[in-house]
Amino acid sequence: MIASQLQRDLTKEIGEILRDLRFKDAQGKEVVGANGYYQQLPTITEDDDDSSKFFPYYIVRIQDGETKDDDDPWTVTTNILLGIYDDDPETNGHFAVLGMIQRITDRFAAEPLLNGRYRANQDINWALQDEDTYPFYFGGIEIKFSVPKIERRDPYA
Repeated sequence: MIASQLQRDLTKEIGEILRDLRFKDAQGKEVVGANGYYQQLPTITEDDDDSSKFFPYYIVRIQDGETKDDDDPWTVTTNILLGIYDDDPETNGHFAVLGMIQRITDRFAAEPLLNGRYRANQDINWALQDEDTYPFYFGGIEIKFSVPKIERRDPYA
């Protein structure tokens, strides 16, 4: 299915967009770039595992798809979820999340084509978390992509 390939390609592209940003992991160590995941964070399997080990991260989630008629492509809604760790009260981590959002939205506003196959619609939405989760900060972006659709076959043609 093409939506799954869109998810893979978008995850790779966001990794490139964020590759040189500097963050801290939950242990306070500086890291470059962010961890990319499909649809959700990996499952915690050990009792002593902690989901904070995944920070900083982005998740590319396929939300839904629709098509209006035979001649229209699929419109696939994607959500890009962002999470960082920042325990420095001087930096206020929401600025780093806004920087991530800015880079991603600028990329698709300026160049809507992804891998020559998918086109980002310009009705992009983004948001920050609405509650205090210090030292964890979150944001998200919704982008709809036009995705090619297989042509309808007419067995009688």
